[in-house]
Amino acid sequence: MYKWPQGRIVRIVCLLLTALVTFDLAYNGAYGPLTAGEGTKQFVVGIVFCVLAFAALVSGLVAAGFHPKAVDFLIEVEQEMVRVEWPATNVLIRSTLIIAVAIVVMAVMILGVDLVNLQFLDLVRWLGGKL
Repeated sequence: MYKWPQGRIVRIVCLLLTALVTFDLAYNGAYGPLTAGEGTKQFVVGIVFCVLAFAALVSGLVAAGFHPKAVDFLIEVEQEMVRVEWPATNVLIRSTLIIAVAIVVMAVMILGVDLVNLQFLDLVRWLGGKL
């Protein structure tokens, strides 16, 4: 594998996600809901999903293990994540509360503008009916 000792964690995560997508495609394709008289159709759909799952697995393995550009990108991602300075718990909670309050204020403001526009539209309709 290309530069295997580097970026092992992020590669393993990518391979696990690839395996999850593969399993999901194969399971949903092969074990979808069957209805009476559609066994052949479900079999064909299952085969198609199995081929798609195998293609996803192979492409994920190649991308995460052998393709130099993809591997270099994953190695750089892991190196950058080590340098990230994560916020302290109290800073995170305070920031989350500020954002939540801002969202509520914006929602109330948008609701107010919508209600004013609705009243204006009703007034225009009422005036239009009088003409």
